[in-house]
Amino acid sequence: MADNGQKIIERKCQGCGKILDRKNFIKITLNHGKLYINPNSKILGRSMYICADHNCIKTLIKKKRITGALKFKNFDEIKEVEKQLLEMVF
Repeated sequence: MADNGQKIIERKCQGCGKILDRKNFIKITLNHGKLYINPNSKILGRSMYICADHNCIKTLIKKKRITGALKFKNFDEIKEVEKQLLEMVF
């Protein structure tokens, strides 16, 4: 628990496997058949988390983790999200 009595919500990075507070990650959400990069966690749906690190994003792309974690097969949209993630890190 945090000092103020609130529970710390931890998540696992799909790139490197680190477990950290969810505030340290970029959230990718699948909602109604569309992918969103969801930094403020306002969009609900099936989600995954990734570190804001170039190596983690490269691993995510190389191992096709978005397809597996979100059970999503629209490859054009996945490529667009991957491109946006790379732009965010650089």
